[in-house]
Amino acid sequence: MQKFTIALAVASVLALTACGGGGSSNPQTTTPPQAAPAQPVAISMTADFTKGIDGWTVGMADYGQGGEPSEAAYGYMTLPQQLYGELNGQFGSAAGFYLISRNNSDDLLTFVKRQLSGFVPGVKYKLSFKLKYATDAAADAGCAGVGGSRGDNVYMIAAASSDEPKVVKEDNDYRLNIDHGNQNQAGTQSVVLGTQGAPGLSCDGGKWAITSHKSDDTVTVTADKAGKLWVVLGTDSGFESTNALYLLSATIDATPQ
Repeated sequence: MQKFTIALAVASVLALTACGGGGSSNPQTTTPPQAAPAQPVAISMTADFTKGIDGWTVGMADYGQGGEPSEAAYGYMTLPQQLYGELNGQFGSAAGFYLISRNNSDDLLTFVKRQLSGFVPGVKYKLSFKLKYATDAAADAGCAGVGGSRGDNVYMIAAASSDEPKVVKEDNDYRLNIDHGNQNQAGTQSVVLGTQGAPGLSCDGGKWAITSHKSDDTVTVTADKAGKLWVVLGTDSGFESTNALYLLSATIDATPQ
């Protein structure tokens, strides 16, 4: 089962976990004493997708009726064998969160989301993101493609929201109900981490590489009354064909405001 590893700026405060799964707690037979208000501290959370993808759900948005994505699939899958040596013990296994989809319009958001807990209710946090993944798309190689090349016109994005991000229908379009921006343009609730392609690869494909992006900008989000918030990770594609990659890990750093 995949879990979050969480570090606190003040280690003695309280232990935090990402939510997702688990049953209800045992009923209380006595009234517990009133707890002192929790003090907000900086939090760093890391999801290791090489150990599993439990708790994460997948969605697609930004397409019109009649332009629905095809070849869409996801799963916890073994990495291409050529990457085994490159892992160098960085991860728990040679597997990752595999995402594949075909953009049949001129825009497609393919994303994963999860609700996290352990924040102080009502407190604003600035979130920054680092995403590590495996791709066979070349960066800055001058590759051709409808809507642009796969390496240079598929953008890695991250977003956060107090409310659950959901795909909603607006007229004849399917959109995410948070402002995640559009491809290389960040929204009010998102950041653009960079383009998907990795340096050193060719337009011919066939070779995979592990690469990462870290955001210079941040997303400000307020924890809900239960001390929870949602994060979204994914690709916003202008490349009008099939795209696939493996998410390997994500780090979310949250600083209270």
